[in-house]
Amino acid sequence: MKPTHFLIAGFFFISACSNSSKGTSVPNNTDSTVKWSKLQSGNQCSMETAMNAVITSQEQLDEIWVKAFTMDMPPEKLNVDFTKNSVVVLFLGSVNKGGHSIEITGIKNSDEKGFQIGAEHKLPGKNCMSTMAIEFPYFIGLTDIVLSGKTEFTVTKKEIDCEL
Repeated sequence: MKPTHFLIAGFFFISACSNSSKGTSVPNNTDSTVKWSKLQSGNQCSMETAMNAVITSQEQLDEIWVKAFTMDMPPEKLNVDFTKNSVVVLFLGSVNKGGHSIEITGIKNSDEKGFQIGAEHKLPGKNCMSTMAIEFPYFIGLTDIVLSGKTEFTVTKKEIDCEL
């Protein structure tokens, strides 16, 4: 194998192994009637099955946090003002190779006195190099209002193409 192939393979391996990120950047909220921001995301948690939820109290958040982050170095626990905000959690559950992620794409008021939350599950395409490690991708977002009523989640899959 040529040395450049090792460098390229190493880059993809390191990129696929990133654990978590934090921030307050708001992805494209043009499809949203509710503004939201990313609190945390990553590919290692303890949720083995897929789950999506709207959290409206610190007690609910604490309960989810204990289930989701049982590892040695859990992310910093969040403190949220639930009189002004809600937390949206997306857990993909177990995936059998690296390169998967999930994130909110939009939050809209629905006609039925509730909300519709769109999410996108990105997965590596056929030409992508990825680790064979089992991962548990997650996304935690903060809304700028309190979400109440019925919530419907729609998760779409998007395969990411990689160049060879």
